[in-house]
Amino acid sequence: MRFPSPSPSISRVARGFAFMALALGFFSLAGACEDKHVGRPCELGTMPLGGSSGQISTISSPALECPSRICLLPGATKDPMGTGPLCTADCEENQDCEDGEKGNPNDPNDHRCVGGFVCGYPTTVGSFKCQRMCMCTDFVDPKVVTVRPSTCGS
Repeated sequence: MRFPSPSPSISRVARGFAFMALALGFFSLAGACEDKHVGRPCELGTMPLGGSSGQISTISSPALECPSRICLLPGATKDPMGTGPLCTADCEENQDCEDGEKGNPNDPNDHRCVGGFVCGYPTTVGSFKCQRMCMCTDFVDPKVVTVRPSTCGS
């Protein structure tokens, strides 16, 4: 004995297609990750101090143009070649910073980071003391900033 389909007007193929489309939509949303726009140019709201020899980082928060609300100008230990303050975000490892927005090295008007980003310690004082953030390698030596400073404890 054969029972009629609960919905005779919808074919088995159509129901299968609808199920697959629903499953695909669910998995695409579940796998989506937030773009923190690390590397987007931002405004500090202040003029950075000159001649700091890499000892002064400038952090502005809230920076409304940054999804993380944090704008960073690291204390430069090397010539940043025109790179300006950039949006940053918290991180645990360098992979957290890999999708940072990079600038075009051939465009003098592009003040974004050219060298890429690492997860480092921009400051050991203030509200962001010992907090790891994505930092542009145009400003800093990745081998130095990724090591936890002694003033941060263990």
